[in-house]
Amino acid sequence: MTNPATAKPLHLDVHEQIECAQTLASRFYTEPAILEIEKGRIFRRTWQLVGTLSQACGEFNGVNRTISDPESFFTADLAGEPIIIVRDKQGELRAFSNVCRHRAGPIALGSGCKNVLRCQYHGWTYTLDGRLIGTPDVEGVEFFDRSTMGMVPLRCETWGQFIFVNFDQKAESLSTYLGAIPQQTRGFQFEGLEFAGRRDYVIDCNWKVYVDNYLEGYHIPIAHPGLMKEIDYAQYRTDTYRFYSQQFAPIRARNTDDAAERLYTPGTGLQDALYFWVFPNLMLNVYPDNISTNLIVPLSHEKTLTIFEWFFHDVRSEKTQERMKRSIAFSDEVQQEDISLCESVQRGLRSATYDRGRYSVKRENGVHHFHTLLGEFLGQV
Repeated sequence: MTNPATAKPLHLDVHEQIECAQTLASRFYTEPAILEIEKGRIFRRTWQLVGTLSQACGEFNGVNRTISDPESFFTADLAGEPIIIVRDKQGELRAFSNVCRHRAGPIALGSGCKNVLRCQYHGWTYTLDGRLIGTPDVEGVEFFDRSTMGMVPLRCETWGQFIFVNFDQKAESLSTYLGAIPQQTRGFQFEGLEFAGRRDYVIDCNWKVYVDNYLEGYHIPIAHPGLMKEIDYAQYRTDTYRFYSQQFAPIRARNTDDAAERLYTPGTGLQDALYFWVFPNLMLNVYPDNISTNLIVPLSHEKTLTIFEWFFHDVRSEKTQERMKRSIAFSDEVQQEDISLCESVQRGLRSATYDRGRYSVKRENGVHHFHTLLGEFLGQV
């Protein structure tokens, strides 16, 4: 069986100049084999958001613990790869493959607080820094060296509260991927953010259809009447950078006709809604009073999980609870509109009448940027 990560390069044939470029051929959204190649060349070669430093890890001695506490862990899935995030005894945050070196059993399940990790299949035991220290009933095995059989380490870095993992030891640093995002969001108060809620949506479309949709505001006047009331569409623009793009959406000036309906109004602090996308599948939405992340997870070539998480300050106050309720309801309204669009587009991509289209130079430079990055990564071997 061919390893998708080492298969022949894929040529997406996207012209580097948007004025001359055609969009991706429909087969890149509809062929199952393409996704397997993407997992190897994109998802396991890029920084993937896997959790936050406030991630709950259960109760220990009557105290609720998070991954910020020593001897804690949680497990996750990275595009089909089981992983484990641990905080060791010395307080260092680490990431490993959650696959035992013996016969591929799960080293850990769920989350918890432990000083060692014992495989759930045959009991091979590992320290929190990854060393193999326990191997029941292996007497008689020749040429067996425990020191070479520790947990497989992965790269693990953080930005603020967010934890990222990368399988590729040669990939550029997380800070390179994020570029100037930390500076561009400095108007928002990150300190003191608390987890406020999560919603999962399963959508019948290829993961790239959803990303394409996020990366352009071209459809907002047609598809999102509620969002259209909040932003100054005439000033909407997208700026592209090496591994990310930013959609700049000024909050529209308030007037007496729509004041009661508006979710956001200009005031002190952050004046814009900032929409960041980090290649390949992370969206960071920065509003005047909250941040939300949107992680796009391919489940199959035509089924995608989108994970929304919200973060506010002072989440237990009555005032914040009301803002959270309104913000999440507003987000859900926009999401339901997008789900209908994306599922319709996926059906259209299967049509015998369609293969490729053209980009709006003014409105779809973010989509074009995404497609050129896809070509760069899928063209690697």
